[in-house]
Amino acid sequence: MTTYIDTNALVQIYLHRPGESTAMNFIRAGAAHEAPSCPVSDLLRFEFSNAVERMIFESRKGSGQRITPEWALLAHGDFEADLAAGVRLRRIPLTLTDIEREFDSLVRRHTATHGFRTYDIIHVASALKLKCRRFLSFDAKANSLARLAGLKTL
Repeated sequence: MTTYIDTNALVQIYLHRPGESTAMNFIRAGAAHEAPSCPVSDLLRFEFSNAVERMIFESRKGSGQRITPEWALLAHGDFEADLAAGVRLRRIPLTLTDIEREFDSLVRRHTATHGFRTYDIIHVASALKLKCRRFLSFDAKANSLARLAGLKTL
């Protein structure tokens, strides 16, 4: 597995939002040389599901891009189908205990200096634990941490 995709990138892809084609090109470039499927932990799956539903909430409040429940249902269905197929995405058993060493190392080396958020550290630690070489995110702070950890970013 070569590319770790964080939640915001998965949302871009499955809701067909701006950035989707850029994300897919990044994934395809990595897949051309190595394993084509991207790892998805339970935590990432949970976060994706909530992010999509939260977008419905935000659109009802008048902020963000308009996301209908039907659009969200399609995104959930496509995501789950890709997980079940194991071609684009592959479900990986990964616990917080599994990434504890990488997490602690990233925190001690970088958080006091750069102020990284817990979820960004969890995602980068997961990528490191899974021996991914590339990290796909549309979050500048997450990408900054990934680069500090030696991962190639978009």
